[in-house]
Amino acid sequence: MEQKDIELPDWLGSGQDLFDTIQILKGKKIEQGFMEIDYNFKFSEKFSYPVVFELKTLEGDVVIDRIAFRVSGEKDDKQRKIEETIIIPGVIRTLTREDFIKFFAEVIKKDIDFALYLNESPKKFSGLKFRELKEGQKIVLNEQLIIEIMAQLEPTGSTSVLGSDNAGALFFNPGLIK
Repeated sequence: MEQKDIELPDWLGSGQDLFDTIQILKGKKIEQGFMEIDYNFKFSEKFSYPVVFELKTLEGDVVIDRIAFRVSGEKDDKQRKIEETIIIPGVIRTLTREDFIKFFAEVIKKDIDFALYLNESPKKFSGLKFRELKEGQKIVLNEQLIIEIMAQLEPTGSTSVLGSDNAGALFFNPGLIK
């Protein structure tokens, strides 16, 4: 997709808006979109980078299937190259779906800002190296993701914050809510 000289995203939100955003995106046709999160994905004490997810519609679902990290800061060219070509690809291979769910829970808990660019590729992303996520790493933006994030946010790991032991029932049977 051609890089556009766009600066304004299609959607701005904060962590508290993430669940609503997931619901709004459900059923949308996205050829190539991006979710930029104003928060570092922390691999270790030494390596922590801002993240950009690429998303698109696959078989009717909006899916995060590629990821890029912005290597910035006061790094010389050699260190930047090592991080971009060796460290980041190695870390991406080891990340699990659970790591991404924990990251999204952190975004919500800390009310971190995010921006969505739908069907447009901003010029500011042109230098980023997006890497494909493996099948088990991909994130489908749906009710199941919301339930999994909520389980991370609840200290016990349960979904009782909703007042129900089966949070999924609320999404799939809205008549249960009175």
